Amino acid sequence: MIYLAKATPEDHALMTLAIKRRGKFVDLPHIQEKLSRDAGRKFSEKEALEILNSLVDKGWAEEKAEEYAITDAGREWFEGRWRQVSRELNQDYLKVYRAKRYYPHVVDALLGFCKDRYVSVFRLFTERAWLQRKLGPKYITIKSERDVQQWLDIHGIDFIPYIHKIGEDRPDWFVIDFDAGRKVTMEQTKEVVKKAYGVLRGYGIEPAIKFSGSRGYQIWAQFEPHELPRDYRPLELKAGKRERNPFNFYADIVRFVEARVAEGLPGLTTAETAKKEERVDKVLLDASIIKPMGDVRAPYSMHYKTGLISMPLEFKELGRFKPEDADPELVAERYQKRGNEFVLEPTDGGELFKAVVEWCKA
Repeated sequence: MIYLAKATPEDHALMTLAIKRRGKFVDLPHIQEKLSRDAGRKFSEKEALEILNSLVDKGWAEEKAEEYAITDAGREWFEGRWRQVSRELNQDYLKVYRAKRYYPHVVDALLGFCKDRYVSVFRLFTERAWLQRKLGPKYITIKSERDVQQWLDIHGIDFIPYIHKIGEDRPDWFVIDFDAGRKVTMEQTKEVVKKAYGVLRGYGIEPAIKFSGSRGYQIWAQFEPHELPRDYRPLELKAGKRERNPFNFYADIVRFVEARVAEGLPGLTTAETAKKEERVDKVLLDASIIKPMGDVRAPYSMHYKTGLISMPLEFKELGRFKPEDADPELVAERYQKRGNEFVLEPTDGGELFKAVVEWCKA
């Protein structure tokens, strides 16, 4: 990004207005409060009014019944301006603004990953974020572009669908989440991902890779319809006895893959989720998300902490990938050229399943 100028009070006022839905008017005290917070000094009502009148005079804002909204001309000007002052703007508001610009480009793919399942949504406000699972008494579902837009209008920017469809008692996505400890380098994490990818390919599985949007990666796969292997007995863990069900079987596949990866990269990986301080120098292959009502960030979703996109990656580009490649504008451009790159082809997991069953016995 280009950093050329110091943000003005007008920039902060326009930032506040630009994240509102089209046609949304807000009153002077609201803008005065946000302006004072984001510009870092107290603005009087008179000063805030002068700024808003200046925006109106320039055609960037309009006033109605002593309330204000950004105009199309104001949106166009701000879209050309924010990159110059991005570091001085409210960073959480900027993520919301960019999410509203980004999602229309990829909404078709996003909806495909939300279809027929519950979805959790991270909502982001200034230095405050929370994961919302329900609207009133009902779990959230997202079925249309309008649903996505309604969440964006209330600062919902990060979409996290469940790993099983509504009413199903088994996951239909197999997911390995690679969570890098704070002392692990990006290159080390990539090596772990490559090894895990190779393990799955060795059993005839066609995995898909994506960046997490932060410091990690994920590998997803989808198996052809199958029964729980007759001889499967859940791996014994310190937490106690585990039920024999599809969720625990998929979780044990993650643990099996970690064990195979550890043979080639000893000391760098773990499948133990407890005691985070003890794995600062390891990459966790996290099986804990594979459970009833377990959720995972959707491909093409924006990570609420970083503002980067959880973007699909081809195996051959993993080595040269940099987090800045997941900037929303770059991902939108890539999507326009290539379309949805995160396509899961159901594959026969029979050979993998046999190996996991034998490993659990041993």
